Amino acid sequence: MEFFELLYYSLSFYDIFSPANNSDPFTVLWVSMIVAGVLFVAVYVLQAIALWTISGREGCKHRWMAFIPFLNTYYIGVLSDKNRFYNMSSKALSLALAIVELLLVAGYIVYYAVAGIIYAGGLYEIQTQTVTIMGQTQTIAVGYVSSSRIAGTWFAWVFDYLEGYVLVWINLAYILLNVFVVISFFQTYACRRYVLMSFASVLFPVKGVLMFAVRNNKGMNYRDYVRGEQRRRYEMYQQYTSQNGGNPYGGYNPYGSRPGTSSGDPYQSPRSGDSAPDPFDGLGSSGNSQGTASSSDDDPFDEFKK
Repeated sequence: MEFFELLYYSLSFYDIFSPANNSDPFTVLWVSMIVAGVLFVAVYVLQAIALWTISGREGCKHRWMAFIPFLNTYYIGVLSDKNRFYNMSSKALSLALAIVELLLVAGYIVYYAVAGIIYAGGLYEIQTQTVTIMGQTQTIAVGYVSSSRIAGTWFAWVFDYLEGYVLVWINLAYILLNVFVVISFFQTYACRRYVLMSFASVLFPVKGVLMFAVRNNKGMNYRDYVRGEQRRRYEMYQQYTSQNGGNPYGGYNPYGSRPGTSSGDPYQSPRSGDSAPDPFDGLGSSGNSQGTASSSDDDPFDEFKK
């Protein structure tokens, strides 16, 4: 399936598969297929090596499946059997994915074979659309349709409708199942970064490259990994607090000290015999025992008495 994704990128990268460029569509198609084929072989080999390496370490049988198209898709689920996706077996999901992938690839082979014949024989017409740009009406080319010379034939139907009306729905089912399968795989062999790797594998044809990158990782159950991380962090917390006398703040009291209390507890009442501090102490003496004013040095109005 990655081949057709790479073919799509190859066709659209330079924006050459457009009637506006006056390019021969047949030439553009087969050149793009060669580019996509070379890239696909490289990615496919990396994925096969990754599955072969993992299956040998995990002790899985039928390692030869790693190199066989469609069977290697099922084998991904075999290697991911330590994890389930919402109680769905990874083997069952990968088997369904392999079947959908087979249907999709067969459909694309038929479509591109027919397209190649139509392009080579000139049995197509340029499809145009009228648009208004900056107040000016222009007619632009937007694609190709089958020629009236083959109207009513199955060639014309395949060329005009198979991809846009049939394969698009099969492709949607493939994407959905592929999400489930790659999540199970990367939860098994890349627990820390499984979300990033899963979505990168779905959005771009790099699944084989990412599998190759994690081929040496030991497989594990993701829930066990999460519980292990929680236990490790709790043990670190316990060790840290024990080293600081049970204080999780490392000897630092966030409440500081409060006058009139024996500790830094902000809710502790003053002890008996402790006098509460005078909030106006900074403005001078609060007065003598008879309530009379203090000495003239502390009188704020002293300068007005002269």
